[in-house]
Amino acid sequence: MAKKNEDFVLPGDLLGVSEEFIPGYGAYEEGGKVYSSIAGIVHLDFEGKKAFVDPLTDVPPVPKEGDIAICEVTGIKEKIAMIEIIALKKNPQRALAASPMARIYISQTSRRYVTDISREFKIGDLVRAKVVNTKRTPIELSTVEENLGVVKAYCSKCKHPLEKKNNKLECPSCGNIEFRKTSSDYRKGVF
Repeated sequence: MAKKNEDFVLPGDLLGVSEEFIPGYGAYEEGGKVYSSIAGIVHLDFEGKKAFVDPLTDVPPVPKEGDIAICEVTGIKEKIAMIEIIALKKNPQRALAASPMARIYISQTSRRYVTDISREFKIGDLVRAKVVNTKRTPIELSTVEENLGVVKAYCSKCKHPLEKKNNKLECPSCGNIEFRKTSSDYRKGVF
């Protein structure tokens, strides 16, 4: 039996049918029916034709479009940086409920034209990025905005943290000069 507005629901409880509602947060569709995926209070929006559930417990965060994430670069391909999301700004102490794998396309790196993504990011860099697409797997991130980009980078030669000098990064240990798409507050904070 379908639940009513404001009812307490458990995972798997029937909320309605897909002809009436599309599933929102905390809900999913299977076989033409909409079910709860979490424990909480059901909300049925008859005008917007949406069924969603407000959680009663502290659930692990799920990345949503517009969220800010702290990430680590795990790989570089021809036009893509492979990223692992470490934490979301909205809930930095909790592990993600979804896969932490993400990517940044070369076109989502900077406002300026970028020809080589390996000049913008290196493996091991810590990056602040915005979630721009959660409908694809892995999810897509962007560092186009000024406050987004590398927040901490390490020397490719000796692995010491790089210091920002003008628009370059310099290693205080070996003097190596490198370039990155840095955030406006490089090494001044994480979020």
